[in-house]
Amino acid sequence: MMHTYRHRTTAARTRTLAFLSLTAAALLATTTACGPGADDKAGATAPPKPAGSTPGAASGAPSPSASSSPVPRPGEAEGEPVGKNNNCSDEYAHVSVEWAVPPAKDDSKLLLTVVNTGPRACLLTTYPVLRIKDGHGRLVAVFENSRPQTPVVLGPGKEAYAGLLARQGSKTAGTLTTDLALAPHGQSPEENTGEGTLLQLPSGGVYMDGKARVTYWQSTSENAASPLFTR
Repeated sequence: MMHTYRHRTTAARTRTLAFLSLTAAALLATTTACGPGADDKAGATAPPKPAGSTPGAASGAPSPSASSSPVPRPGEAEGEPVGKNNNCSDEYAHVSVEWAVPPAKDDSKLLLTVVNTGPRACLLTTYPVLRIKDGHGRLVAVFENSRPQTPVVLGPGKEAYAGLLARQGSKTAGTLTTDLALAPHGQSPEENTGEGTLLQLPSGGVYMDGKARVTYWQSTSENAASPLFTR
C-alpha cells in the first residue's frame, strides 16, 4: 500500500514544538512535586516481589509463545490418526493384498485388508481408489452395487475388507501387474494429489485387464468377496 506524506507548514511546526516543550515542562514539574521526600524515602517499604522471581531478572520478559510452531491440520501431518473427511489416515491404515481363494483354483480374485493401527476410530466412506501400474495409469472401476448402507467405522486394531476382481477374461488378454497405486482413503478418482501408497500384489504379480473391478470397503470379508463371484 502506498502511503502519502504531507509537509507541515513552518507555523504548524512551531506550534507543535512549543506544545511539546510545554508538555515536557509540565511533566517535570508534576514529577518533582509528587516525588517522595527525604523522610518518605527513609521509611519507604519496597514492594513485594512476585513469587518465583529471580533477583536481577528483567520484569515483564515475554514467555515462550505457544504458537511458535504451526498447528497441523487433520490428515496433513505425519502421524495424524484421522485423514481427509474423517477417513482413515494412510499413516495409520495398513493395507495388504492376498488371494480371496487359492490361486491354483482362481488367480483373478483377491482380497484387500486394511487394519487401523491408530489410536482412534476412523471412517472408510468409499472404495479403494486403485491405479494399475502398467504404464497406462488405468483406474480400477468399482462394483457400484457393493456400496454398504453406512460407511465402515474402523476402530483401533480392527480390520475391513474390499474385494478385487483382477480380470474378467483369460490371462492372455491381461497385463501382468506387480503392484497397484492406492490413493489416500476417501479420495475420489478425479482427485490427483500425487500421494498414496503402493500395494504389492502376491506371487510376483497378477494378470489384470480393463474389466478389473473393486468393491467398496466392507466390514466382513464375506461381503467383500461376494461380488467377485456374481459377475
